[in-house]
Amino acid sequence: MIKFASFLLVGLMVMGASTAFAATADLSWTAPDTRVDGTPLAAGEVSQYLVYFKVDAVPTREGESVTVTGGVTETITLDLVPRAEAYVVSFAVSAVDSEGRESDLSAVVSKTFMVNSTAAPNPPTNIRVTITCADECTITEVGAN
Repeated sequence: MIKFASFLLVGLMVMGASTAFAATADLSWTAPDTRVDGTPLAAGEVSQYLVYFKVDAVPTREGESVTVTGGVTETITLDLVPRAEAYVVSFAVSAVDSEGRESDLSAVVSKTFMVNSTAAPNPPTNIRVTITCADECTITEVGAN
């Protein structure tokens, strides 16, 4: 197993699309330099990182992940639908050494944000018209929606 020194969520940006929105998370972390038993770990001994992420929950190894090779940064794009409540996207990273041993998950970092829709509003509903006649009759017509 491998220890993590630190983990950082650099930014999260939301960009408009037609019905879903692409939320982009830029992640970076510090590469481990020791194993859990305290022995040194050379940079070349880490073959990849697994970035686990989850929307509105804590990420687990059973959840979605992205494999990162050759670096300590990653950009992840999620397609999200506008909604009234804020999104909370959480991330955790593990390291995999050249022997295929995967570390524990790092500390979890989260970002909360709103996806505001740029779509036009729905049309009005329950349209009513009332006609009052000169001889005191009243006609009310209710629309179909």
